[in-house]
Amino acid sequence: MRKSLFALAALLWLPAVSQAAWWMENDYAIGSNKFQKDSLTLFTRLSPRFVGGANASFYKDAGFYGRKVYAFRAPVLYSAGGLALSLTPFLYPVASGTGSSARGAKLYAMFPVSEDADESYIHLTLSAAAARQKTPLNLSEQPCVPSTVLTDTTFSESAFEAQMEKSFYNQFFFMASAAGFSKTAKALNSNLVSPVLDHGDLADLGTFRHVTALPEWAGTVQVARNMAPDFDSYLYAGFSRISFRGTSDASSVLGGIKMQLYEKSTMDFAYNFYKFGSDTGKNYYRLLIQVYF
Repeated sequence: MRKSLFALAALLWLPAVSQAAWWMENDYAIGSNKFQKDSLTLFTRLSPRFVGGANASFYKDAGFYGRKVYAFRAPVLYSAGGLALSLTPFLYPVASGTGSSARGAKLYAMFPVSEDADESYIHLTLSAAAARQKTPLNLSEQPCVPSTVLTDTTFSESAFEAQMEKSFYNQFFFMASAAGFSKTAKALNSNLVSPVLDHGDLADLGTFRHVTALPEWAGTVQVARNMAPDFDSYLYAGFSRISFRGTSDASSVLGGIKMQLYEKSTMDFAYNFYKFGSDTGKNYYRLLIQVYF
């Protein structure tokens, strides 16, 4: 459910959205370490200004989690004029084989700073999110083995994010965002054993893969080019930097194309290169399909 402003703008551009009573979105990704993630969301128009949704997703990564980690979300969106508000509660039930779970919510508001007659604009988005995790800790300062004694802990996290998007003539788009995460006193990345919360639920991290380590801050920039009216598509690219607490930083580069397949369906295909510290970079591929009814 993580979306940059470009994804939101693309959704609002489509005439099918304003006419649809409900629509479906399937977000599927694969990549290194036999990574797999699938997210299915159903949206329905509750009123002219309110949209509600239900989402179920899972991810698995052979490098960290042998079994699927599931999550559920219930987004609610409100729009009036240029103002857009969204609240998304989420739940990660206890993951089999890990003993970890999480729950929380994210609230964001998008404000029009300026709107010009030539379809140029500046939009500001502010968001706040909070989550509570339960996960085992390894306090022995030794690698985990079957005999390692683990201690369960519960701790809270919060994140605050600001995004600014600038459009030139509805053809060129530039976005920059910055997010900060609260410091947790009870857990460090060095002793977290199997956290399941994807911090992309708290802020835009600019990557398709899950990020379960505890971030300190994240910065993202994206650019996009709308190919309409010649082609019903747009190209986009982005870069992000994620700083983690007590461990190496990560960098992410992505690029993709979103196109309208038919009158009431779109496809988004993208590639993401993710590098953590001095580790070998990882490759991820994403296919997002939206269908309107």
